[in-house]
Amino acid sequence: MTALNYTNAYDADFHVAEIYDQYETGQADVDLLRRLIGNSGPMKILELFCGTGRILIPLAMDGHTLHGMDQSGGMLNLLRQKIQDISPEAKKRISLAQVDVLDGDWPVGFDLVILGCNCFYELATTDEQEKCIVQAYQSLNPGGHLFLDNDHMEGELAASWQNSGIVEPSLCGRCSDGTIVENTRETIWFDAPRRLARFRRRRRVTLPDGTILEQEFIQQKHPVSEPEVNGWLKKNGFVMDGTYGNHNGATYTAESPRAIFWARRS
Repeated sequence: MTALNYTNAYDADFHVAEIYDQYETGQADVDLLRRLIGNSGPMKILELFCGTGRILIPLAMDGHTLHGMDQSGGMLNLLRQKIQDISPEAKKRISLAQVDVLDGDWPVGFDLVILGCNCFYELATTDEQEKCIVQAYQSLNPGGHLFLDNDHMEGELAASWQNSGIVEPSLCGRCSDGTIVENTRETIWFDAPRRLARFRRRRRVTLPDGTILEQEFIQQKHPVSEPEVNGWLKKNGFVMDGTYGNHNGATYTAESPRAIFWARRS
């Protein structure tokens, strides 16, 4: 299965991963995961789209064994650097693989699979998103759990996703070595009833010596709804143990800012 979003958004230059790390610093989802795991003891955990380790590293430090997968070499390289700063014991519990989750094989035998931090927004279609749920089921031991966490949108595509021709900044900043990263997103097409939007993404990286690296690519997104995900989970053998509307663990409602699923392989 070839992904529509074949250009990796984070590999134009290794500095992009550093900017991502400046934006993604929260730990509320990690705290929710810890509450859901409870006193289960050390677990074998698979995290897809693991990025720079914001979720993976704290769970490894808690005593769990983590296998992280990501398509981006830049993100994984930064994660490897960060792993060097943790305890030797936690470091031994981490393994990483650079894999396209849609084309590569997922390992098996896990107690928990994490599809966190809006990772479904990196996928272009409902088929790609449901395939990840099928793969997660196959990777889990019977009774194992899937944690799936995304921003929440119901009904037709939100108006903010339909601003065709509007150029918006995204993931911009200055790195520790002075490199400047600038990103823009421009909506070039949308299908509101099918909840699809396509963007032109432009990236400009200005290195300290004045060298400029530029990249342009097209990215499609499908923001998932709660009924869609619930339907995929039940269709593919999961039992719902909890649906939450935020990282505090509040019960999901149609007005919730997030749709978070804690589902068990039957």
